Amino acid sequence: MRPTIRLALQTPALPALALLALAMLAALPGCATYRAAPLPSPEAILARGVPDVSTPAVIHPRLPPHEIDLDRPLSDLDVARLALLASPDLVALRAQAGVADAQLFAAGLVPDPQLSLAVDRPTSGPDVTTALAAGLVFDLASLFTRHLQVAGQQHATGQVHLDVAWNEWLALNHVRILARRIASLEQQAAIAAQARDAAMALYHLNRDSMRRGDARLDDVSVYQVGFVDAQTRTLELERQALAARHELNAALGVPADSRFALAPLPPPRPVLATDVAALANDAAHQRLDVLALQEGYAAAELGLHLQTRRALPLPQLSINRARDTGDVWTTGLGVDFSLPLWNRNRGGISVAGATRTQLADEYVARLLQMRSDLAAQLDDLRQLDAQQHALAAELPTLQQAADVLAQASAKGDVAVTAYETVRSALLDKRLALMGLEQARSEGEVALETAAGRLLWDAQ
Repeated sequence: MRPTIRLALQTPALPALALLALAMLAALPGCATYRAAPLPSPEAILARGVPDVSTPAVIHPRLPPHEIDLDRPLSDLDVARLALLASPDLVALRAQAGVADAQLFAAGLVPDPQLSLAVDRPTSGPDVTTALAAGLVFDLASLFTRHLQVAGQQHATGQVHLDVAWNEWLALNHVRILARRIASLEQQAAIAAQARDAAMALYHLNRDSMRRGDARLDDVSVYQVGFVDAQTRTLELERQALAARHELNAALGVPADSRFALAPLPPPRPVLATDVAALANDAAHQRLDVLALQEGYAAAELGLHLQTRRALPLPQLSINRARDTGDVWTTGLGVDFSLPLWNRNRGGISVAGATRTQLADEYVARLLQMRSDLAAQLDDLRQLDAQQHALAAELPTLQQAADVLAQASAKGDVAVTAYETVRSALLDKRLALMGLEQARSEGEVALETAAGRLLWDAQ
């Protein structure tokens, strides 16, 4: 029930139209003004280039601020800061926080009073008087529930801000992974290109020897297959690196042909000497999405309290003073309220209670999923670490064998196929090791994403 106080006064002093005009003139200064804000043209949007990084950067609670220098190779954290500043998706995402702030502002406003004017002019009858009425209505229900509504909206606004920050965190770590992936793929492509050039030179040399009659076709075919394989591998790595570049530029909102110099992969970080339970307990207090769910649950608690308060039979009060057409003045006081027999706001209470239960279940599910994600990421890092060390231990022996076979093949003591087999295997293992280093580096970022904060860089 929404209680109101209504004051109705008869006033024969001013004509009804004059009262109405005065009331409208008095209300005009408080009216809002409209200002058009047309969208920029598509050409202006598509003509945007690299953003000006000299402007103050947007701050994120989990990303330490630092100056961005586009003239130097960018680390993955620098790319994340650039995305925070320039990404159109993140700019649009932060607009949600502005909407939530506006909703909080609206929740704290007190309803404006309502002024009503009326005139009743009799058309027949002797000794009759024109009845004039003015009424002022003020909604008092908001005064009984305003503190609950404002407090609930504060928590809801906090949830939106934290959800925005969490989605920013996911986006920032995605571009960090892309930056590390590009750095690794371009390095792998450079090594594969060197191997391709060497294989091509060796193939051309033996093809020319075959034309002179100094080499056999089967030997030349081996070199040709090695060159084709090396070329295919190089082109595939270059394609993957270019695709990652395009994905990064799209995430940053810069032109597709933009090319930022990226720093090489950071050295491998030691696997965290911690168990999943300790890491999960820390993440439960660090992850912004978990904190957002806590704010959402607090808002649901207050929402249920608000709906329960609205079920109370709060009365409506009215004070009336009137003059009828017979020039009879009356003064009255009225009280009315709804009887809580059937409705009792049970629908609103039921919806609010179900919302609170849903958020509680979602909170539990999020924490358990977080623990599973952390365990999977930590185990994956340990497995990659073991594979990387095992493969790195085998490379020196394989390199030594390739060097010996190269000398023996040049002297004709060993078949060229044996040397090419070992050389190709060595290149495959080197690229496989770099692939493990790439996966290991990306896994570090994935673990930090699941933990909700920087782990190694913070140390």
